[in-house]
Amino acid sequence: MNSTTITVWALAWVLVAAVLVATAGRIGRYRAGAWLVVIGLFLLAIEEPLLTLWLALVGPDGDPDGLATLVTPMARAHALDAAAYGGAAAVLLCALALTGVRRGEHGTWRVLAWAFAVAVLVEAATTTLVFSRGLPLPGAAGDAGAGRFGWQPLAVGLLSWAAGLVVARPARVAERVPAAAHDAPMAEVPPM
Repeated sequence: MNSTTITVWALAWVLVAAVLVATAGRIGRYRAGAWLVVIGLFLLAIEEPLLTLWLALVGPDGDPDGLATLVTPMARAHALDAAAYGGAAAVLLCALALTGVRRGEHGTWRVLAWAFAVAVLVEAATTTLVFSRGLPLPGAAGDAGAGRFGWQPLAVGLLSWAAGLVVARPARVAERVPAAAHDAPMAEVPPM
């Protein structure tokens, strides 16, 4: 894979995200926001936990960055564990987006917003301090990432997730419409 292919892939997802933002009023802002979050998580999951899984499974003969035969079994096991936990977290966050955000639940939106903040901080730290993913940054991270690629899907993933949070932002308490039937309080249960 090369930088041009990755750029075209990322631009295709920008187009899909733009269509969702543009049609949010028509299809519903919660539905559009949920799918924008899912697109963002999908792109980030491919670039982070799924790529980590691949690199932990293959050696340098299969991928120049493969680490299967270069690290101890303990380090490899931890890389596989981290990939599995990261993938599971992405699936869980997608499920939250497709259920709670689509219903306009404020608590679910808040969980996704905090997860987004963590993702932004981690990506910014690793990109500036460890590996620039092809961005022309000064220092060791820029040297390590020079001539490489990978920033495009990360940028589109974070942008899509952010757009989803903005589009599906719950109304303030004073602006909220009456609660839907599924948000109604439970009927009182008579004491036993």
